[in-house]
Amino acid sequence: MIPPNTLSSLLKVVQNSTPQTTAKLTKLLDVEVLQSLGKNRYLLKVEGSELTALSRQKLTPYEHYFAKFETTKDAQPTLSHLIKIPKLFTKLSWLQNQTLYFEPKDIAKLLGSKEALHNFKDTLLKELATSPSKEHFQTLMPFLLSLHHNVLSIPLQFYDTFAFLQLKKRYNKKTKKSFLHFYAFFTHLGPISGTVSEERVTVNVAFEETKKHLTRLSDEIGYAVHIEVADTIAPLFETKTERILDITT
Repeated sequence: MIPPNTLSSLLKVVQNSTPQTTAKLTKLLDVEVLQSLGKNRYLLKVEGSELTALSRQKLTPYEHYFAKFETTKDAQPTLSHLIKIPKLFTKLSWLQNQTLYFEPKDIAKLLGSKEALHNFKDTLLKELATSPSKEHFQTLMPFLLSLHHNVLSIPLQFYDTFAFLQLKKRYNKKTKKSFLHFYAFFTHLGPISGTVSEERVTVNVAFEETKKHLTRLSDEIGYAVHIEVADTIAPLFETKTERILDITT
Protein backbone atom coordinates (compact mmCIF):
# COMPACT_ATOMS: atom_id res chain seq x y z
CA MET A 1 0.00 0.00 0.00
CA ILE A 2 1.21 3.52 -0.78
CA PRO A 3 1.81 5.41 2.47
CA PRO A 4 -0.44 8.53 2.26
CA ASN A 5 1.88 10.43 4.61
CA THR A 6 4.70 10.18 2.03
CA LEU A 7 2.98 12.62 -0.32
CA SER A 8 2.08 14.82 2.62
CA SER A 9 5.76 14.93 3.58
CA LEU A 10 6.66 15.92 0.04
CA LEU A 11 4.07 18.70 0.04
CA LYS A 12 5.33 19.86 3.41
CA VAL A 13 8.77 20.32 1.87
CA VAL A 14 7.18 22.32 -0.94
CA GLN A 15 5.30 24.35 1.66
CA ASN A 16 8.60 25.17 3.35
CA SER A 17 9.62 26.68 0.02
CA THR A 18 7.84 29.94 0.70
CA PRO A 19 7.38 32.59 -2.01
CA GLN A 20 9.85 34.71 -0.06
CA THR A 21 12.58 32.05 0.00
CA THR A 22 12.15 31.12 -3.66
CA ALA A 23 11.97 34.70 -4.96
CA LYS A 24 15.75 34.79 -5.03
CA LEU A 25 15.99 31.61 -7.13
CA THR A 26 14.54 32.86 -10.39
CA LYS A 27 12.04 35.53 -11.44
CA LEU A 28 8.87 33.84 -12.67
CA LEU A 29 6.19 35.98 -14.28
CA ASP A 30 2.56 35.32 -15.15
CA VAL A 31 2.44 36.27 -18.84
CA GLU A 32 -0.73 36.65 -20.94
CA VAL A 33 -0.17 36.52 -24.69
CA LEU A 34 -2.27 39.25 -26.33
CA GLN A 35 -1.02 39.06 -29.92
CA SER A 36 1.65 37.56 -32.19
CA LEU A 37 3.61 40.28 -33.98
CA GLY A 38 5.72 37.96 -36.17
CA LYS A 39 9.45 37.17 -36.16
CA ASN A 40 9.23 35.65 -32.64
CA ARG A 41 7.85 38.90 -31.20
CA TYR A 42 4.70 39.02 -29.09
CA LEU A 43 2.53 41.64 -27.43
CA LEU A 44 2.23 40.55 -23.81
CA LYS A 45 0.52 41.60 -20.61
CA VAL A 46 2.85 41.27 -17.64
CA GLU A 47 1.97 42.44 -14.14
CA GLY A 48 -0.76 44.73 -15.50
CA SER A 49 1.39 46.36 -18.18
CA GLU A 50 1.64 45.66 -21.92
CA LEU A 51 5.04 45.14 -23.50
CA THR A 52 6.67 43.60 -26.56
CA ALA A 53 9.14 40.76 -26.07
CA LEU A 54 10.97 38.03 -27.94
CA SER A 55 10.20 34.39 -27.24
CA ARG A 56 12.32 31.40 -28.15
CA GLN A 57 9.24 29.25 -28.52
CA LYS A 58 5.92 29.64 -30.29
CA LEU A 59 3.19 31.06 -28.07
CA THR A 60 -0.60 30.82 -28.32
CA PRO A 61 -2.57 34.09 -28.17
CA TYR A 62 -4.91 34.49 -25.18
CA GLU A 63 -3.12 31.78 -23.17
CA HIS A 64 -1.31 32.35 -19.87
CA TYR A 65 2.27 31.19 -19.25
CA PHE A 66 4.85 31.16 -16.50
CA ALA A 67 8.17 32.37 -17.86
CA LYS A 68 11.66 33.41 -16.95
CA PHE A 69 12.18 37.08 -17.73
CA GLU A 70 15.57 38.35 -18.86
CA THR A 71 16.92 41.51 -20.45
CA THR A 72 19.54 41.27 -23.21
CA LYS A 73 22.56 43.58 -23.55
CA ASP A 74 20.57 45.83 -25.91
CA ALA A 75 17.75 46.09 -23.32
CA GLN A 76 15.41 43.84 -25.32
CA PRO A 77 13.05 41.92 -22.97
CA THR A 78 13.34 38.18 -23.62
CA LEU A 79 11.26 35.30 -22.30
CA SER A 80 12.51 31.75 -21.87
CA HIS A 81 11.39 28.45 -20.32
CA LEU A 82 7.72 29.25 -20.88
CA ILE A 83 5.30 26.88 -19.16
CA LYS A 84 1.61 27.06 -20.05
CA ILE A 85 -0.51 27.70 -16.97
CA PRO A 86 -3.42 25.24 -16.65
CA LYS A 87 -6.77 26.95 -17.21
CA LEU A 88 -8.07 25.47 -13.97
CA PHE A 89 -5.33 27.26 -12.05
CA THR A 90 -6.21 30.65 -13.51
CA LYS A 91 -9.84 30.26 -12.35
CA LEU A 92 -9.31 29.18 -8.75
CA SER A 93 -10.13 32.68 -7.51
CA TRP A 94 -13.78 31.97 -8.36
CA LEU A 95 -13.98 29.34 -5.60
CA GLN A 96 -15.55 31.16 -2.70
CA ASN A 97 -16.29 28.14 -0.49
CA GLN A 98 -13.20 27.70 1.67
CA THR A 99 -14.29 24.17 2.67
CA LEU A 100 -13.24 23.02 -0.79
CA TYR A 101 -9.63 23.99 -0.14
CA PHE A 102 -7.11 21.73 1.55
CA GLU A 103 -3.80 22.35 3.22
CA PRO A 104 -0.83 20.04 2.52
CA LYS A 105 -1.18 18.50 6.00
CA ASP A 106 -4.74 17.36 5.14
CA ILE A 107 -3.73 15.22 2.14
CA ALA A 108 -2.86 12.08 4.17
CA LYS A 109 -6.31 12.13 5.79
CA LEU A 110 -8.02 12.66 2.45
CA LEU A 111 -6.18 9.75 0.79
CA GLY A 112 -6.68 7.42 3.72
CA SER A 113 -10.38 8.02 4.27
CA LYS A 114 -13.24 7.08 1.93
CA GLU A 115 -15.50 9.31 4.01
CA ALA A 116 -13.27 12.34 3.40
CA LEU A 117 -13.33 11.70 -0.36
CA HIS A 118 -17.11 11.28 -0.28
CA ASN A 119 -17.51 14.55 1.64
CA PHE A 120 -15.31 16.37 -0.89
CA LYS A 121 -17.41 15.07 -3.82
CA ASP A 122 -20.65 15.86 -1.97
CA THR A 123 -19.49 19.43 -1.34
CA LEU A 124 -18.62 19.80 -5.05
CA LEU A 125 -22.10 18.64 -6.08
CA LYS A 126 -23.78 21.03 -3.66
CA GLU A 127 -21.64 23.91 -4.91
CA LEU A 128 -22.50 23.11 -8.54
CA ALA A 129 -26.21 22.98 -7.74
CA THR A 130 -26.08 26.48 -6.23
CA SER A 131 -23.45 28.12 -8.45
CA PRO A 132 -23.98 31.90 -8.42
CA SER A 133 -22.41 32.42 -11.85
CA LYS A 134 -21.30 30.71 -15.05
CA GLU A 135 -17.66 31.35 -14.15
CA HIS A 136 -18.08 29.68 -10.77
CA PHE A 137 -19.78 26.66 -12.38
CA GLN A 138 -17.07 26.32 -15.05
CA THR A 139 -14.39 26.44 -12.36
CA LEU A 140 -15.96 23.67 -10.29
CA MET A 141 -16.95 21.30 -13.10
CA PRO A 142 -13.39 20.16 -14.02
CA PHE A 143 -12.87 18.98 -10.43
CA LEU A 144 -15.93 16.75 -10.75
CA LEU A 145 -15.13 15.61 -14.29
CA SER A 146 -11.63 14.59 -13.25
CA LEU A 147 -13.16 12.14 -10.77
CA HIS A 148 -14.96 10.46 -13.69
CA HIS A 149 -11.49 9.98 -15.24
CA ASN A 150 -10.12 8.50 -12.00
CA VAL A 151 -8.11 11.64 -11.25
CA LEU A 152 -8.56 13.39 -7.93
CA SER A 153 -8.10 17.16 -8.37
CA ILE A 154 -7.73 19.09 -5.13
CA PRO A 155 -7.62 22.88 -4.71
CA LEU A 156 -4.98 23.95 -2.18
CA GLN A 157 -4.73 27.05 -0.04
CA PHE A 158 -1.05 27.95 -0.18
CA TYR A 159 -0.03 31.01 1.83
CA ASP A 160 -1.96 33.91 0.23
CA THR A 161 -2.10 32.22 -3.18
CA PHE A 162 -3.83 29.27 -4.81
CA ALA A 163 -2.46 25.94 -5.96
CA PHE A 164 -3.92 22.66 -7.06
CA LEU A 165 -2.94 19.02 -6.83
CA GLN A 166 -3.95 16.07 -9.02
CA LEU A 167 -3.59 12.42 -8.03
CA LYS A 168 -4.10 9.18 -9.95
CA LYS A 169 -3.50 5.67 -8.67
CA ARG A 170 -1.75 3.41 -11.20
CA TYR A 171 -0.63 -0.22 -11.31
CA ASN A 172 2.75 -1.51 -12.46
CA LYS A 173 2.14 -4.87 -14.15
CA LYS A 174 5.84 -5.73 -14.02
CA THR A 175 6.29 -5.24 -10.28
CA LYS A 176 2.63 -6.01 -9.52
CA LYS A 177 2.50 -3.01 -7.22
CA SER A 178 0.45 0.17 -7.15
CA PHE A 179 1.92 3.63 -7.19
CA LEU A 180 0.61 7.19 -7.06
CA HIS A 181 1.05 9.60 -9.96
CA PHE A 182 0.77 13.27 -9.01
CA TYR A 183 0.79 16.73 -10.59
CA ALA A 184 0.78 20.10 -8.82
CA PHE A 185 1.05 23.73 -9.82
CA PHE A 186 2.37 26.51 -7.56
CA THR A 187 2.85 30.20 -8.27
CA HIS A 188 6.33 30.28 -6.74
CA LEU A 189 7.70 27.00 -8.17
CA GLY A 190 5.68 26.34 -11.31
CA PRO A 191 4.53 22.81 -12.23
CA ILE A 192 5.73 19.72 -10.40
CA SER A 193 4.90 16.11 -11.24
CA GLY A 194 6.10 12.66 -10.27
CA THR A 195 5.34 9.31 -8.70
CA VAL A 196 5.20 7.95 -5.16
CA SER A 197 5.68 4.24 -4.46
CA GLU A 198 6.70 2.14 -1.47
CA GLU A 199 10.30 2.17 -2.66
CA ARG A 200 10.85 5.56 -4.26
CA VAL A 201 9.67 9.10 -4.87
CA THR A 202 10.38 10.71 -8.24
CA VAL A 203 9.83 14.41 -8.89
CA ASN A 204 9.90 16.35 -12.17
CA VAL A 205 10.28 20.13 -12.13
CA ALA A 206 10.37 22.76 -14.86
CA PHE A 207 13.35 24.83 -13.74
CA GLU A 208 16.90 23.97 -12.73
CA GLU A 209 16.68 26.46 -9.84
CA THR A 210 13.64 24.62 -8.49
CA LYS A 211 15.50 21.31 -8.66
CA LYS A 212 18.46 22.64 -6.68
CA HIS A 213 16.17 24.20 -4.09
CA LEU A 214 14.04 21.07 -3.53
CA THR A 215 17.13 18.86 -3.49
CA ARG A 216 18.45 20.83 -0.54
CA LEU A 217 15.16 20.25 1.29
CA SER A 218 14.65 16.60 0.31
CA ASP A 219 16.28 15.25 3.50
CA GLU A 220 13.16 16.38 5.36
CA ILE A 221 11.05 13.75 3.55
CA GLY A 222 12.88 10.74 4.98
CA TYR A 223 12.54 8.94 1.65
CA ALA A 224 14.79 8.41 -1.36
CA VAL A 225 13.85 11.23 -3.76
CA HIS A 226 14.94 11.51 -7.39
CA ILE A 227 14.47 15.04 -8.81
CA GLU A 228 14.89 15.89 -12.50
CA VAL A 229 14.18 18.84 -14.81
CA ALA A 230 11.62 17.87 -17.48
CA ASP A 231 10.81 19.64 -20.75
CA THR A 232 7.09 18.87 -20.49
CA ILE A 233 5.01 18.67 -17.34
CA ALA A 234 1.31 18.30 -18.12
CA PRO A 235 -1.75 17.99 -15.87
CA LEU A 236 -3.13 14.49 -15.35
CA PHE A 237 -6.52 15.78 -16.51
CA GLU A 238 -7.67 18.98 -18.16
CA THR A 239 -10.92 19.71 -19.95
CA LYS A 240 -10.63 20.40 -23.67
CA THR A 241 -13.47 22.90 -23.74
CA GLU A 242 -15.41 25.12 -21.33
CA ARG A 243 -18.72 24.35 -23.06
CA ILE A 244 -20.00 21.43 -21.03
CA LEU A 245 -23.36 20.40 -22.48
CA ASP A 246 -23.91 16.94 -21.06
CA ILE A 247 -22.47 14.71 -18.37
CA THR A 248 -23.19 10.98 -18.36
CA THR A 249 -22.26 8.50 -15.67
